[in-house]
Amino acid sequence: MRAKAFWLILVALGLGTKRHWHILVAILLGVLLGISFPYPNMLNQPDKYYLIHQFFDVVGQLFIRLITMIVVPLVVSSLIVGVSSLGDSRQLGRMGGKVLFYFLLLMSISALLGAGLALWFNPGAQLQQNFLANADTASIIRELQQVPNQDLQAMFFNMIPRNPIESLAKADLVPVIFFTLLFGAAVASIGEAGKPIINFFESLFTATMKLTDWVMVLAVPGVFSLAFITVAKSGLGVFGQLWIYAVVILLGLLIQLFVIFPLMLKFLARINFMNVYRAISEAIMVAFGTASSSATLPITIACMERRAGVSNRIASFVLPTGATINKTATTMFEVIAVIFLMQAYHIPITPDKVGIIVLFSIIASIGAAGVPSAGLITIAIVLNSIGHYEMDYLAGGIAMLWSIDRVLDMCRTVVNVVSSCTVATLVASSEGELNRDILNNHDAWTEVV
Repeated sequence: MRAKAFWLILVALGLGTKRHWHILVAILLGVLLGISFPYPNMLNQPDKYYLIHQFFDVVGQLFIRLITMIVVPLVVSSLIVGVSSLGDSRQLGRMGGKVLFYFLLLMSISALLGAGLALWFNPGAQLQQNFLANADTASIIRELQQVPNQDLQAMFFNMIPRNPIESLAKADLVPVIFFTLLFGAAVASIGEAGKPIINFFESLFTATMKLTDWVMVLAVPGVFSLAFITVAKSGLGVFGQLWIYAVVILLGLLIQLFVIFPLMLKFLARINFMNVYRAISEAIMVAFGTASSSATLPITIACMERRAGVSNRIASFVLPTGATINKTATTMFEVIAVIFLMQAYHIPITPDKVGIIVLFSIIASIGAAGVPSAGLITIAIVLNSIGHYEMDYLAGGIAMLWSIDRVLDMCRTVVNVVSSCTVATLVASSEGELNRDILNNHDAWTEVV
């Protein structure tokens, strides 16, 4: 099996340029080698694969550390750019307020839906027995459980930084985000005087995205190492029990697609949701294939203008803003993933913590870039908000999330795109800029792709 696995590594190098295929193969290889080079079952038993385990543990932790490194500049620049774009929307009067209202409403509904599903199905509990069977993970669980709980008053005041620079230096994300949101609103409110600052943070965001691309070059060896260490420590059964977590995510996405969005279109705009979904079918397919709402944006705008009957004024504002801010599926994913990790690591879940998770999942999804698996990067924000839990400690659980995240991320991107299209349709209808004749007349649709 080991010889076959090493041979597959060479084959993986020739799978083309699609990184997600490389990551998939890396996960499979990590699982195979994890079975072949297990950790000792007994605490006093010598580890005959010590050097191998140490090497891949370092590689996996390095990947997690590099991801953590880019969270602060990515979130700060993304939030300021996003809030600034909404601030500029005041020029558009009533429409800007409607857009912001719908975005926050949909993200709030999706966050509450995710919390309800995660608490009802309790997917992380299925992993507790496997985790506790491993001495290393059990010690991590005990350490995590020693993180002191904060009451609501302490949580509230800890959100407000005494010194934002100090919070930034300590990577204390919650007060950093609080200050960033206020600062972004202030910059947007001063008009032309704030343009140089906005330009700076747009450049910072672009540079950070380039840095993210460089870090993601290490995704293949990083994910391989994390999968290898996780299986070597806890066995293959850990991944086999992820199906409940995947089902919870997919169920939440289906509820959004076929319950929440259709009801809003029907009762707020008297529109059959299937007409909208048919109109944006090409955008849906591109979103599923690329797992990037930003990459899908040009075709999304074209579909909404040429087929859904949304005016250029509405589409050109709502959809780019939505690609930056409105990520309902990512919001739900953040909530479910964090609660899943808390359940798996026996971290106490209290009502106040659920409220904090819901709030900061919305903020984290806004700060997530429109690129594949961005939600797994900004998950650090939510973990930090409930007790300063570090991604390093939760590397085993996060590795499991990586193992199946590609397919789930493709599905999340579809829902994110459909959500923004739903908001664009609702706003266009309320503003009298929706051509229902085009939307309802499929024969009149022009080619998009």
